[in-house]
Formats: sequence, structure tokens, C-alpha cells
Amino acid sequence: MTDEPGLVGIRAAALVTCLVAIGLVGWVAFVRRSQPMEASDRWMLLVAFLVLGPLAYVLNAGLAISGATTVAFCNSCHVMNAYVADLDNPDSEHLAAAHYQHRWIADHQCYTCHSDYGLFGDVQAKMAGLRHVWHYNVGGYAVPLKIRGTYNNQRCLFCHGPVKGFQEESAHEKNMAAIASSEKSCISAACHVSPHPKEAAQAESAHAS
Repeated sequence: MTDEPGLVGIRAAALVTCLVAIGLVGWVAFVRRSQPMEASDRWMLLVAFLVLGPLAYVLNAGLAISGATTVAFCNSCHVMNAYVADLDNPDSEHLAAAHYQHRWIADHQCYTCHSDYGLFGDVQAKMAGLRHVWHYNVGGYAVPLKIRGTYNNQRCLFCHGPVKGFQEESAHEKNMAAIASSEKSCISAACHVSPHPKEAAQAESAHAS
């Protein structure tokens, strides 16, 4: 997890919320236990369990989700190790490595290329991430790894679409409608080199067998 100021603030708020909730429950359970329960005691428990408890959960869930956008998080699953290693390989000619090493995407490179833009894109990416974690830890996964469904070219066009060089490329001009609808994939062998090394999938397949 990064140490961005926003995340540090959320982490501090989550910690304070937990401590206050524990403090309120502890006060009623231990300090006030020998005395008749008063309305103020009930309010303390109400605030601790129905307000501060859920709030602390939401804040910590936000931290977990933010941490899941990093390359380091992706690399925490051994199935991804070969793919992440290729990102740092100076001899790699794959698209993901070029984007990562040149910092064409400044941060959260895996997440940026594997999630759609907008609110629902984030939600879908998080749900997909939960599915990946589930399969990795409980349900198993099929190898070699394959992308789910059709890759959404809008993820590429968000950055490349406005660029003059992209627009003036004859292959793009002729096929722009098909590219925009993802009918023609930007990451197909007919257009660009593979985003990731096929050897990584093969290595993982051999490891699993």
C-alpha cells in the first residue's frame, strides 16, 4: 500500500474510529458494569456498534481496495509473478513493459489497463478482483490464463485516441469504427505485439501441472 497523503489520512481515521468504538464499549462493559445502565450508556453502545463499527469497516475496506490497485498487489499472487517480472525486464518488447518502463501510465499500471473508466468501471474492476482472489485462494483457476471476454479498446483510446499521431495512422483511420467498438482488438496479433509474454502463461501452465 502506498503512503499517499489521502491514504494516510484514511488510515488514521480508521484507527481513531476503532479506538473510540473500543473505548466506548470498554467504558460501559468495565467501568460502568457495577452500576445500573443509564440512557447515556445505551447511547454509547448504540454509537459504538451501529455508527463507529460500520464506519471503521468502510474505511478499512477503502484502504484494502486502494491497495489492490498497485502492481505490488498483483505480484502478491504467484500466478502473476512472471507477468510483473516482464514489466521490469529491459529487454522486453511487450506493450505492458513499454508502458510501465516509460511510465506512459504513471501509477497503478495493471489496474489502469485492466479496468474501464468511470464509476461503474471501478466497481466492475473491484468485483473482478474479488473473483480473482476467490479463484486463486479457493476455487482454482484455469491455465494458461486468458482474458475474460473481449478487451475494451476504450481503455487504450482514453490516452491514445486524442493523440494526433494515432489519429493520422492510416490503419487507425480506416478501422476507427471497429476499433472504437472493440470489434477489432488493439491487442490482437494483427495490430500490436502481445501485451504480455506468452511464455509467462506457458510457465504458469507448466507450474500448475
